[in-house]
Amino acid sequence: MNMNKREKIYLIAIIVLLGLLLAKSFYLDEYKPVTEDEILFREYVEKVIDDKFHGFFSRSKLIGYRIVSIKKVEDEGVSVIEVKSENEGEYKNAEIDGKYVAKIRKYLFHVLPYGEDKILSRK
Repeated sequence: MNMNKREKIYLIAIIVLLGLLLAKSFYLDEYKPVTEDEILFREYVEKVIDDKFHGFFSRSKLIGYRIVSIKKVEDEGVSVIEVKSENEGEYKNAEIDGKYVAKIRKYLFHVLPYGEDKILSRK
């Protein structure tokens, strides 16, 4: 099969863009918490993701989810969240200062982003 110069350039561009998408999806999108409250809230968000998104596509590993940001939106009050306790499979209530919101990105085949969702620490 003979490809002309333009087709070769398009093929190279597609390969480069796919490589950039893979790097972005696997290395740049994952949020790293910096405070103890963010660590606890991230654990709570992972539990909510497991409870909320447990359909066929999630069970068959066709769809993945990542926490891409956590922001503190209010300083007043406390949020009561559930986190894992020392005992396996059990959860306990924990308090964090303020109100947090986490942005979740949904991925098809764990690479192609197709949607976003938000989870709040309290209403």
